[in-house]
Amino acid sequence: MGFGAKGITLHGWLWITAAVIVSVGFAGCATRTPQEVPQEKIRYRADQAFKDLSTAERGSADTSPSETMNSDGFNTAHRTAVEIKVAVKTGRRPDWVDGPSSRYPYNRYITGVGYGPDRQSAEDKARAEIAKIFYSDIRSSNRTYQSILENNTNGKSTSAENINFTEITRVSTRVIFSGSKIAQVYRDRSAQPEFFALAVLDRNLSRVMLKSKISELDENIQQHLSAAGQQRDKLSQVRLLQAGIRDHALRQAYNTELRIVDPVAKGIPPPINITDIKTRLDNILLKDFFIGLSVDGPGADEVGQAIVEALNQRGFAVCEEIDKASILARGMIEINALPRNATGWIFVRWRAFFDLIDRDGGAVFSSVQKSGKTGHLTLNHAENRAVGYMRKVLAAEISENLSKYIRTRKM
Repeated sequence: MGFGAKGITLHGWLWITAAVIVSVGFAGCATRTPQEVPQEKIRYRADQAFKDLSTAERGSADTSPSETMNSDGFNTAHRTAVEIKVAVKTGRRPDWVDGPSSRYPYNRYITGVGYGPDRQSAEDKARAEIAKIFYSDIRSSNRTYQSILENNTNGKSTSAENINFTEITRVSTRVIFSGSKIAQVYRDRSAQPEFFALAVLDRNLSRVMLKSKISELDENIQQHLSAAGQQRDKLSQVRLLQAGIRDHALRQAYNTELRIVDPVAKGIPPPINITDIKTRLDNILLKDFFIGLSVDGPGADEVGQAIVEALNQRGFAVCEEIDKASILARGMIEINALPRNATGWIFVRWRAFFDLIDRDGGAVFSSVQKSGKTGHLTLNHAENRAVGYMRKVLAAEISENLSKYIRTRKM
């Protein structure tokens, strides 16, 4: 059987975190105008924060067990190891409860106020208030990227499925939670709720951290693109370019945060445009990277066409010339009639077996096996129902397994 070559962009998932240490005042200290912090001290404290982050990342590659999500969808329990809880103040109501803080002015700090029936909920809400300042802009940035990565090429739709934009937003707001500190907690026993918390984020310290992260991602992107140009294996090229796009999307999220932290600046323009990387990936997927498809058995044409359509939706080009393919999907279908029962219906049992093979070495990296039973008043209708079901389940699982393999394949 033959299938036309089609291709569209694939993208992926990634995940990076960072933490910064912010200087805070302890409750009970006399109110004063903060002095400018020397740049050397800012950089030193930022370096210490990066060390803390590296230690945390080596200990866990995923979300810390101590993290939770509040009703707004933000992580609220992340704390740095060096954070010390401030004493709860009582008595005279602080200025920050009802307005700006004189101790943490806007030009040097981003602040958030939270309140609740207990101290923990007040602190979590204060941190969430800071994160919300960044949240809408990061989501807007993600939508811009999504519009670039989702397009329509020659009537074939594509998706940015390999970039988890929700995760990028979560990671970005987690950075803000990591960098923010609870500066003061106030308790008013006559009020409901009675706990109030002030979270602060040091603009200077955050600026140093974000610029460093952006610079690091720029280096990673350049390395991905350079390595892709040196690879002969098309699958390796695709994976490296996808990694470059994922890093570029995260870079944009950090750059969005930088523009908020430093409203005078306009961020750092990327040295490489996202559309340039996308075009390069599109060209490989459309012209050089092919999936070979071979299906035998009853209903092979119908099932094969459904698989082609599902692969096209994920950005793969499909061809029948196995020698040109980087990956081969090879399958066999069986449909057997069962004895007629007392109801008069005719049932068939169907089975499908597919192997997904990386032709670079010939390894089978995934197998799909499905079976079932369908029935109808006639044999032809029963077989058609079996083929229809196979079209749906096989196309979805085979395309998903292929996409996952390309995203996670080790170099």
